[in-house]
Amino acid sequence: MAIRTPSIEFAVGAAEAMSLERLAGWTLTAVSDRIWLTEENGARDVWLLPGQRHIIAGGGRVVVEPWPMHGGAESHATTIRLRPPTGSCWRQWRLPGLRPGSQAVACA
Repeated sequence: MAIRTPSIEFAVGAAEAMSLERLAGWTLTAVSDRIWLTEENGARDVWLLPGQRHIIAGGGRVVVEPWPMHGGAESHATTIRLRPPTGSCWRQWRLPGLRPGSQAVACA
């Protein structure tokens, strides 16, 4: 039996940044390329390679943007995935302009 976790995938253009809010406990994953992120009131910046994850600690603003290879500008969008905290049941969650990547099969 496969259980699919709800998620949202979105693309951020090479010269863009995405600002997100109120996502404490959510997991952010770099799907297609490297990304840079910083959390409001956070002590450090975070750089992720494809496949790496970061759990968002605070409930403030999180800024995410592509991290180009070798200092050059990439010409394509970077894909990023967000997943809600483990054990939560979010049937109606939405972020402005973003669509869920899959639906929850069961909630505990």
